[in-house]
Formats: sequence, C-alpha cells, structure tokens
Amino acid sequence: MGAWGFKYYEDDDAYDFMDEIEESESPKELIEDALDTALESDFIDTTEGNAVIVSSTYIDRQTNGTRFSEGDTGEILDVDSFPERNPNIDLSDLKERAVIALEKLLGEDSELNELWRENEEDYPFWRQGIEQLIERLNK
Repeated sequence: MGAWGFKYYEDDDAYDFMDEIEESESPKELIEDALDTALESDFIDTTEGNAVIVSSTYIDRQTNGTRFSEGDTGEILDVDSFPERNPNIDLSDLKERAVIALEKLLGEDSELNELWRENEEDYPFWRQGIEQLIERLNK
C-alpha cells in the first residue's frame, strides 16, 4: 500500500485516480464506473478501494461543499475546484451508490480494510474518515 497517512488523499492510488478524473473527457462516467466496479466485485482491491474513496470525495465536494485540501501545506487539491471548473456535471445522482460502495469498503471483502486493520494505531482514524464521508453523503 502506497499510503503515508490515513486521510483520503494520503495514498499514491488516490492521487493517481484524481489525476485520471482530471484528465478524463467524461469524469462523471469514470466516477460512476469506479463505484460500479466496486459494487460488482466480490473483493475490492486497494486500487478499486481508493477509486471509491476519491470518487466519493468528488461527490461530497459537489453536493455538500466539503473541502479536502490541507490548509497547512498550501497544496490545493483538484477535487476542491472541480465544481467550479465543471458546472455542468451533476454528481448528486451517484450519492447512494457511493454510500453503498463505501460501506462495502469497510467490510470483510475489502483489501484496504484488511490492510488498515493491521495498523492498529491508524485504523480507527482511517475508518472514522470513511464513516464521516458516508455520513455526509447520506445528507
């Protein structure tokens, strides 16, 4: 796992998928496909799991206005400016699928969940972050 922290974007796969969304001609389709892949999989691997998390943050940003950039680093993540740059893309119809995929990500059939559970110190924080994302998407 190329993770250096438990936050949503503290993982190489997360940054890679954000870049894919940003470079895509059809970002909504890419987000939708990431969610559907996880929902249809018997086992969600780390790459698929991070794609679910990133997709869900894009949905959360657009529908709830949540910001994901870290203030102390000065780095602005593309997810935060996505709604302004893509005013004609509506992700609100993907909220329910994102919630179901995130819940599945916290289950037994998730490689990310397995790997994070091995880190007893950070697992509660990682899990709490996913649960908070689910909570915001359920609004």
